[in-house]
Amino acid sequence: MGDIIKTAQCRFCGQMVQIETDKELTQPQAEEQATMTCNCTEAVEYQKEKQRKEKAMMNVSALFGENAAPDKRCGEGIVNILKAAVEEIYTGGLAKVTLNLRGGVKASISQNAKGEINVERTETKKQKLTE
Repeated sequence: MGDIIKTAQCRFCGQMVQIETDKELTQPQAEEQATMTCNCTEAVEYQKEKQRKEKAMMNVSALFGENAAPDKRCGEGIVNILKAAVEEIYTGGLAKVTLNLRGGVKASISQNAKGEINVERTETKKQKLTE
């Protein structure tokens, strides 16, 4: 993989892990990689949480951001608010966020009982009949 070998410890159990990389890592970056490869209980839970957050960020991008269909994309400011909401739910600051966007679109981000972060897009179309 790489030509630089660095040793770092898991931030939870202290287990020393050798990391092969092709670029120089700072000590916090090396510890993060060591934690992401460790199989102690706390590290595995941390890895799952981090994957949940990354999946939620990708879902925001797919439903509202640059990976959404062109007619479904929202402005960068709204996408940034949604990504900030994912971050706050991940860190435990928020339980649920719902944004009412223009055009009858709702963005909802919440965490379920299993710890998964759900990102939802709801569109409502109103029809009005004129006489």
